[in-house]
Amino acid sequence: MMKYRNQISNSFFNVLLFSGLGCFSLFFLVRYTDIPLNSQDILMTPKVYLAVSIIFTGVGLSLLYLSRKIRNAHPSLFRNRKKLILSSVITAVILFASNYLLLVTVKWIVGTAHPFGLQWHGVRMLVITWMIELLVSGLLMINNFYRQIILLYERNANLEESSLKAQYQALQSQLNPHFLFNSLNALIAEIEYSPEKAIEFTRYLSDVYRYILQSQERQMVPLREELEFLHSFIFLHKVRLGECITVENRIKPSLLDSCIPPLTLQLLVENIIKHNIISLSKPMNILLDTEESPLRLVVKNQIRSKQGIVPSGKGLMNLAKRYRLLCNQEIQITKDSTCFIVKVPLLDE
Repeated sequence: MMKYRNQISNSFFNVLLFSGLGCFSLFFLVRYTDIPLNSQDILMTPKVYLAVSIIFTGVGLSLLYLSRKIRNAHPSLFRNRKKLILSSVITAVILFASNYLLLVTVKWIVGTAHPFGLQWHGVRMLVITWMIELLVSGLLMINNFYRQIILLYERNANLEESSLKAQYQALQSQLNPHFLFNSLNALIAEIEYSPEKAIEFTRYLSDVYRYILQSQERQMVPLREELEFLHSFIFLHKVRLGECITVENRIKPSLLDSCIPPLTLQLLVENIIKHNIISLSKPMNILLDTEESPLRLVVKNQIRSKQGIVPSGKGLMNLAKRYRLLCNQEIQITKDSTCFIVKVPLLDE
């Protein structure tokens, strides 16, 4: 709708511009060239002004139409400076020719002996009229040029933003499908051996996937919500693995309203569970903490690598890309012989 309004507005403006230039040319060429005084009043009538306005508008709109056609068919022509200058010169010549033909027509109508001939005074006024029209047209073309640049810039910015959002959502949706399969297997086992616990498991599983679905439309979530989600997420793993996973939360309450990308904790914790040996005899403690300057969330765990599994790093690369797209900040990964530490920026909403 807005596009059509802009087109109508531009067309109306062009009609006013070209008809105005035609009336301006008629007035100056009749009043200030070699048209006899007794013939000037005959030419300065509404009908003549209307006819000249229609002719100039027709010529101007035709030039715009041809220019648009050439630009669409051969866009490279308008990226070449020399060819762009050439097209401007051609436009100027056509404008001069239009003024000259208008003057010749007027002189022919009033019966001048030599309508194609011009005295010096007539030539001077013809050139002055032409230069004034060139100045007005040039200023309007420059204004239109910069307006088009602004529109292209805004369109490019919108496309880039849409592209970034699409990339972000694509990265955000790359969740591990094995978690669902493992959860369903655990649920089947609980239904058989502990129906009451299966009901509780189903409730937590529902909470987890409700959060996952809701987070698809959000770029950031408060840390408080991520911790609540993590509680449900850890419960599901405890049902499957036993009471061998603990989360030690040292995050200051004042920082719970800070934000991180949704499912950040899910990715980091799942990464820990996937790559480490975890059992009742070798429990895993996951430490959650924060540090300042810069403000970051710290996730730390012991290293007990599973044999035969080579980490792909895909999950952490996914998280790093999301942070770059979201805030152009980096996550920090530190690994030594005993501990694996990931630090992610805490953001303002």
